[in-house]
Amino acid sequence: MKRMLSVLATMLLTAALLPMALGQSQSQQPHPVDPTAHSPATPPQGSTPPTFPTDQSADDKSASSNSSDTAKTFMGNIVQRKGDYVLRSGDKEYKLDDQSKAKEYVGKDVKILGTLDRQSNEIKVKSIDISPTI
Repeated sequence: MKRMLSVLATMLLTAALLPMALGQSQSQQPHPVDPTAHSPATPPQGSTPPTFPTDQSADDKSASSNSSDTAKTFMGNIVQRKGDYVLRSGDKEYKLDDQSKAKEYVGKDVKILGTLDRQSNEIKVKSIDISPTI
């Protein structure tokens, strides 16, 4: 009789602990990682990546510390700020010297060919075109 109670108690204890043991082993197994869960396949609409040159080349430094003589491509969105048209790229804004050309492209993503005067933060515009869609 004593032996039978011991066997019965062991079986009940095993039955009570078995679900917990199986639950722990399943939660410890690594879950497959979805590589697309953290980064979108395409950039969000309406955002324009900054594409402005941030450092001067050796030629630019020797020519002038404020501006470079060779035209570069700048990309962003033309917006109106305090009555002036500026090129916004990322979190930066750049004045445009040709306000009449810029007015035609307000609210549009553009590609500007010009030179940047670093001292005044102004782009000397040579041409403005609609930027191709990314």
